[in-house]
Amino acid sequence: MDASKDLQKFDFTEEVIQHFRENRIIPVDFYNKNGQILIHKKDMATGDDINRLQKFEKQGIYFLLSEIGKINPGSGRRGYGGDPSFDRLINPELTVNLTKGATDLLQEIKRYPLTGAQVRDVGKSIDSILEDFKSSPNMETGLVNILEVMSTVGAPIDSEVLTKRTVITMAMKVRTAKAFTKADMDVKKAEQMNLMMASYLADIGYTQMKMPTHADLKSEELDYIKNHPIISYLMIANIQELDDSVKSIVLNHHRPHKGEGLNNNYPQTKPLVQKLQGYREKYKDDYRKNTLVNDIQKQVRGILSNALSYDDIGMLSIAGEFASLTTAQPWRGPMAAVKALKLILNNSFFAYNEKTLKDFYDHVGLSLSENQPFLKTGDYVIVASQDSNRKVYFEICVIRESYKNSIRPMLERIGTIRPNFANNGKLRISGFDKTSLNLDRRRAIFNLERNADPRRIIYLVDPELDAEFFGFLDKKAREFLAPKSTQTDSEESVKTPAE
Repeated sequence: MDASKDLQKFDFTEEVIQHFRENRIIPVDFYNKNGQILIHKKDMATGDDINRLQKFEKQGIYFLLSEIGKINPGSGRRGYGGDPSFDRLINPELTVNLTKGATDLLQEIKRYPLTGAQVRDVGKSIDSILEDFKSSPNMETGLVNILEVMSTVGAPIDSEVLTKRTVITMAMKVRTAKAFTKADMDVKKAEQMNLMMASYLADIGYTQMKMPTHADLKSEELDYIKNHPIISYLMIANIQELDDSVKSIVLNHHRPHKGEGLNNNYPQTKPLVQKLQGYREKYKDDYRKNTLVNDIQKQVRGILSNALSYDDIGMLSIAGEFASLTTAQPWRGPMAAVKALKLILNNSFFAYNEKTLKDFYDHVGLSLSENQPFLKTGDYVIVASQDSNRKVYFEICVIRESYKNSIRPMLERIGTIRPNFANNGKLRISGFDKTSLNLDRRRAIFNLERNADPRRIIYLVDPELDAEFFGFLDKKAREFLAPKSTQTDSEESVKTPAE
């Protein structure tokens, strides 16, 4: 078999995997890149069969291009099921209690070590919110009205962000479990509690640091801030009442980008492991630190073997970004929910894998913004895809059909363009090279929801965020758009930038 001509790389989108699970099928044979069969098609596939398929995600798995029509999640549930509801799910009283408890705890641990008794008290608070949330008949479709509730609390910045992050992470964890593990219907409550506990404790390292309170941070200030995950971890690593997964998520909560290539993960693996091993040597002869020393060994093994809970890490990280953007900071006011949703997408290329983005936008994005969609039919977006040589293709598309806040809508390509990149402590797309714009009248249609298309939306061209480029692109597109004559591809490749 000529693999380069006959095989298409399989993209592990959640719609496709859920389609396999719900229908108990593996609809085609799957191969490695050399054309050797790895998994046969199967009509009565078990959960283990599909889990085995997903294990090939990192190394790559392929199917016959001629069978692409068989890999189709159909027109069933999109996003979290049902029409959006305006039922408010977040209990104000329980949330205020959580916030007040967070404020008191953050003040206490500035002077005294965190204790197991304090952890147990936190567990009671988050358990009450979790059970209240899950008891709502509109749990999947109602509003996660955390911004509304917190707007009247008047909490300090750190406890406000902590509370928002914990509640949003909870909503993502519960809703993704409801949507994507239909055979089991729900993940174990312990897993939900552990993720909420990690969300609560992720930034407690800030209590031991002197944080800058201004914009435009210098590189040395950014490097200083990047110490907080390992400080937070060291503050909880010796507490026996905490599950190992809580400690791992806290330690790695700024490492959400799963996969190869440049990213904004920190700390990077090598210096993180070196620091951990240094602390292990420091405390290995102190019997009072046995729990810490043993946990460090577990964490190092998990990091080196890449056995991290990337789904949970991604949920916590993106929920934390939304919480921070929508909270007033010393150098700016709070951002509106819809604007925050747009900004997170536009900064996502070096930050998150697509599953994290889909879990966020499909399951909580709409309900965090009072059911106001942030992507609409007619919007211009930039999509990216990567080939086997790690060349990245950037295409300009217009949304032709969109459902709720899904980031896999139906698109019509109108051309290609080169992004500009910046690195001011974090890699980001800083704009686009107007001179590289190449309009393509063939205007291919991509229905990202219905097939295994490797493209992903990485940027919304929005007049509020970039008025100049939007005006330029909108004028060019309106002059260019005309009845379509064909549906073939034309692509221009660029490589991701070096730091």
